[in-house]
Parts: sequence; C-alpha cells; structure tokens
Amino acid sequence: MKIVMAILRFKPAIGGGEEHVYQISKRLIKRGHEVVVYTSDLATHYPKPTYLNGVVVGEGNYDGILVKRFHALCFVKEYPILKGFFKSLLSESPDIIHAHGFGYFPCDVASLICHIRDIPFILTTHGFFPSSTPANRLLTTLYLRFAKSCLLREARRIICVSSSDRSYYSRLTDPNKIVVIPNGIDIDYWYALPRKGLFRDKWSIRGPIIGSIGRIVWAKGFQYLIKATPMILKEIPNAKIVIVGQDFGYLTELKELAYRLRVHESVIFTGPLRAEEVKEFYVDSDVIAIPSIFEGLPSVALEAMACGKPIVASDVGGLCEILEDGLNGFLVKPGNSDELARAIITLLKNDELREKIGSLNRAEVVKYSWDRIVDQIEKVYYEVLAHG
Repeated sequence: MKIVMAILRFKPAIGGGEEHVYQISKRLIKRGHEVVVYTSDLATHYPKPTYLNGVVVGEGNYDGILVKRFHALCFVKEYPILKGFFKSLLSESPDIIHAHGFGYFPCDVASLICHIRDIPFILTTHGFFPSSTPANRLLTTLYLRFAKSCLLREARRIICVSSSDRSYYSRLTDPNKIVVIPNGIDIDYWYALPRKGLFRDKWSIRGPIIGSIGRIVWAKGFQYLIKATPMILKEIPNAKIVIVGQDFGYLTELKELAYRLRVHESVIFTGPLRAEEVKEFYVDSDVIAIPSIFEGLPSVALEAMACGKPIVASDVGGLCEILEDGLNGFLVKPGNSDELARAIITLLKNDELREKIGSLNRAEVVKYSWDRIVDQIEKVYYEVLAHG
C-alpha cells in the first residue's frame, strides 16, 4: 500500500503532530508499506533543500522516510501556503492520502486532490482549530463553513486522538466516520533513562523542579504556570520553574511576565534541548506541569508517565482520558493559576504521593505503545479500502 502523509511541519521540527507522523511512518514502512511525507520547509536543523523558482527540487530522506518539502509562503502567519505542493501531490498515485492537522494548507489541499482523483482521504485532526493562537472569529467562522461543506465531508474516516476531540468534530460532520485513536509513545526509548542529577548539574539547580515542555506559544498556557509561581514560592522558596521548548514568538512576553511578578530568578527558559537532554530534564523534574489552553492528547503527558513522573494538567482535550484526578495526577481548570499552584504544592510536599503516582504512570503508559496505535491506524486503512 502506498500512503502519502500530508502535514504542515515534519521532523526535525518539534511537536506532537510531527512526532506522530514520524513514528507511524517508520512502523508502516517496517510493515512493508510505501510512505511519502509531504510537508513544508518550516523546520530547523535539516540540510537546506535545493530550490528552483521557490519550489523544492528532488526528494529528501529523514531516517529512512521519503520526505518532500515545499517552500512556505507566510502571507498569513497562521496559514502558510506551500508553493508547488498542489501540483506535485496531484501527480502522485497513492492508495490513501492521510492528512494531519485540521486547519492547515496541506490538509485542505489533500482533501481537494482526493476529491479530484477519487483517492481515499483520511484526516487525523490533532486537536481543535485553531491549535496555536487565539482565534480570529471571522476567519474561524469562514473556515469552519468551508470545512463542513468540503474538507470534513470528503474524509472517509476522521481520526481523533481523544474522545473530547470526537465530541467537537461530531458537531461538524457525520459522527459515524469518526474513530478515536490516541497518540502513542516509543516505550523502549522512554524506558531507557539516564541517571538522575545530570540536568540539575548542567543548570545548577538544587531545589525542587516543576518542569513544563512544549512549543513556546500562547495555547500551551505557560503564562499561567508563571502566574502560579509566586504562590508556589511562598510555600517552597527554593523551587524552580523550568520551561523547555522552542520559541514561536511568545517567549519575550513570558519573560516580561516573570519580571513583572518578580519571579524571574526562579523561572528558567532552556530553549530547545537535544533528545537525550530532554530525557535528563524529565528524570530530574519532580512534577511535570501541562497548563495548556487547547490540547488533543499531548505526547508530553505520555513521556512524563513513561519517566515515572506525577503530572498536573489542565482539564482539556484528551488529558482527562489518560489522567484520573487524584489517582495518577491532578487536573485543574485551564487558565486557573491558583488551582495549578495548589496542586503542584500538594505534590511537592508529599514524597510518598509523588512516588506512588510516578510508579502507576510508568506501568500504565505501556498501553499507548506506538505499535498498538499503528495496529489501529492500519485497520482503518484496510477498512476504507475495502468498504469506502
């Protein structure tokens, strides 16, 4: 079977959707399928592609995956257009086109080509629209009208990573073609952890660490973690808030907020870290905070679970489906810094509770292995090809 994956950004770009497509592509190839990833050049640290009139010439390879990258024209910041994407994808002859990320150009173009060529179209939504910035109401309304009449109607199957996502999309399209398949995790990779203390030594941290990781954007809610910091420091003065991730235009605002609240000496922004450094960060964190405003089912939660860490998270998206409040973590209202602070303080003051929750999380995360997830996705492919 030949499968085209269409996504706005791909590895080595950092993000849950990027990791999702990478992991399922690797496993589908191992199972004998042909996979081509269609994406943009919106990533860092990969060899610069060759351009001819703004269009990528030739094909690249990322860890054994055939990747075609197209130059992004960012006339509208939240909706980059990929030059040459339509023409190139139109010339492909896949059995299935599987698009990732509702609300982005590659997904919309893929659905149009599937309509023209009568190719089965599958969409994995990866959360709600918009996923990273506050909504422009007019543009959102117009886009949702287009999606209901064209994009979502064209999809043979819509894969949501959580039941809350399914509930949202069921209001926009036929709920009978929606299936829930969560994100996954590479169990073998995350069970091989470095020794404790490496991250603390590199950053000269001696007190408790409240870790948070993700792209530095408004929707990840880091601002609410910073607003929770004064309350945390009153109870635990030597605590450090460590925020890991690449800046997508929101870092300056977060730093200014930390200075205004006079907690800047207790808030550390590491920027993006190498893969092994991320493991070290998890290992040395005492609590992982996920204060997001929007989420699907974030890989951060699964990574923290695999590392045996207790989690305090916003009660949004699929987080409430993998975390049971008070059992294997704490759920708080999104945007409520006081609740966030109280939950973090409770965990930091109770070593036994942290250990108990961490052990439970490490055992539970096995059911989210990528091999199990790909089993379910592959089943969807065969059902679509057999029955439409």
